[in-house]
Amino acid sequence: MPLTTSTGAAVADTTISALREQLRGRLITQEDDDYVAAKAIWNSYFEKNPGAIVRCAGAADVIAAVRFAAENDVPVTMRGAGHDFSGKSSIQDGLVIDLSRQKGILVDPASSTAIAQPGLLQGEFDHETQAFGLAVTGSQESYIGVGGLTLSGGLGWLGRYRGLLSDNLIWADIVLANGELRRTSAREEPDLFWAIRGAGANFGVGVSFKYRLYPQGMCLAGLLAFPIAETPMVASALEEYNQNIPDALSTSFAFITTPEGERAVALGFVHADPGPESEQKVVAPMRKFGTRTLMDFCGPMPYLAVQRMLDENTEAGWRFYPRSFGMDRLHPEAMQILAEGFAANPSDRSLVGGGLMGGAMARLDATATAFPHRTGHLVSILSAWTDPADDEANARWTDEVYGRLLPYTNGAVYVSHLGTDSAERTPNAYGPNYDRLMMLKAKYDPQNLFRNGHNIPRS
Repeated sequence: MPLTTSTGAAVADTTISALREQLRGRLITQEDDDYVAAKAIWNSYFEKNPGAIVRCAGAADVIAAVRFAAENDVPVTMRGAGHDFSGKSSIQDGLVIDLSRQKGILVDPASSTAIAQPGLLQGEFDHETQAFGLAVTGSQESYIGVGGLTLSGGLGWLGRYRGLLSDNLIWADIVLANGELRRTSAREEPDLFWAIRGAGANFGVGVSFKYRLYPQGMCLAGLLAFPIAETPMVASALEEYNQNIPDALSTSFAFITTPEGERAVALGFVHADPGPESEQKVVAPMRKFGTRTLMDFCGPMPYLAVQRMLDENTEAGWRFYPRSFGMDRLHPEAMQILAEGFAANPSDRSLVGGGLMGGAMARLDATATAFPHRTGHLVSILSAWTDPADDEANARWTDEVYGRLLPYTNGAVYVSHLGTDSAERTPNAYGPNYDRLMMLKAKYDPQNLFRNGHNIPRS
């Protein structure tokens, strides 16, 4: 299909040519040899055929693309790194604003700050900041883009220690729905600054971000695994353990299959500021959570390695179907449901796990930014497979396990982990902030141009 308007009418070739002439980057259409590669997204379950892709070289290209979409009534979406559980980084027959080539970063060690462009990957960002012994909360996988991460909140191993990535945003340059470029900060457009820290994709295209950085050296990190039959006991021990841990220590749980083929419940952890006796104080108690350890990989680890230790869990081009939710506590009954669900998983690639919130994140009120869910545990069920013939079985498995867990959830969800449930659960992602976000949507995007993501309607 050619590039079409929201009513399905084809956009004239002369109009598309006029857009092409305004760009420093490229306009890629279905006639181009690299179209198939250009349209590819991380989650192939939601693969679409956009009418055109603007591969932006800079902010001027973004402005031109946004104005083109608004003036010609063309549905539009944005793509940074393309890592997106719900497939919202592509759009059928519409226009994709592709920011993936914008990878600039400038680190200022004197002020402990960095300015980054939206296509920069987490690993690329960390590489530059760690050259100066600095870091800020980033994704737990190195291949995720920092722009999209920032606008959705920004969870990571340092979240309990340093707050969310969006909590450490100093300013951002945003292209609004009318094509204007606005700098937004605590003093400049403060309402917009509040909104983009968690709901940013609803309000514009982020083209530049400035962050606070912090000293960050070696970490203590690792993984311990126990027999899956001991899941309720391990979960209860972990919950008690979490009551008195320092902010610098993040813990998580996951269900895995060991190299020997045994199903297990695993504990992952990162201590971002370990002392000389941290291994004995941190790891030794966790080794006693179960009757025997099936895996024990713990020790000092460079921060760059910490940020890559989950990279092999997923791979671009697989098919993913997520369900995510919050739990106030690790209910033994809920953990048993997760264990039983994992054991019945139709795909060995699927993931089930969750992480502890709190710490520095919880020292901000739920209404301090658009991102409200700062305590408890964030848990995800992520079915992953490769053959389209297995779509129904994997989606059904995910929904069935999630359905059994509903009585133990608290209604929260991380917006980046929404999937086919996006329309019904987007209000849950913002909780007490949703009404204010709807009012700001009416101010900054009155025509709802940026509606292809996890859409917040106008009030």
